[in-house]
Amino acid sequence: MKHLLALFIIIIIAFTSCEGRKTQSQALSESIAEFKKTATFETNIYIPENYLEHQVDTLMSNGFRVKIKTYSDMSSDVLFSKIKDTINYQTHYRNFKFDIRVEKEGQLIFEESYDKHKANKLFGYRDDFVSDSPFYNFDKLAILQSIQVDDEPSPKNKVLIDVMYAIPETNRTALHTLFVNDNGTINMVHVTQN
Repeated sequence: MKHLLALFIIIIIAFTSCEGRKTQSQALSESIAEFKKTATFETNIYIPENYLEHQVDTLMSNGFRVKIKTYSDMSSDVLFSKIKDTINYQTHYRNFKFDIRVEKEGQLIFEESYDKHKANKLFGYRDDFVSDSPFYNFDKLAILQSIQVDDEPSPKNKVLIDVMYAIPETNRTALHTLFVNDNGTINMVHVTQN
């Protein structure tokens, strides 16, 4: 009877220890998978990271002097997000402001400062473009890519300034030319877009 009781206890222990528990590696794998589903980490990236300023002073052969100052707007940016391996990468592309000052033979004829809102008006970027329009979302997502004096043709009575806006992380760009004539009026011509 003693042996039967010992056999019975061994069988009970064997059945209770094999209750379908997971191995340690299975439990760890499931725990990691569950953590990845619920936890996300956020990384903020700013481009440019710090304040950036650039000034150009151009004296042209036709008597015009053009000063252009561009500087990063530290309070305005365009946000792009990507999630990769439970990390949410938040990339903030800072908008740029720019100032244009034009003189003709020492006399100030044009001076204006532009931020994102004012540039949208100047270039005709609106929020009501349809999704297949080449300027769709330029009002929200495009940032200043470059601005430069176009001194190639050097017309006698005007200054040409090329301005390019682009949507980051895409190949969408728009190139505009600003014409400032010798009486200080400004006109804009859209040149190309991708």
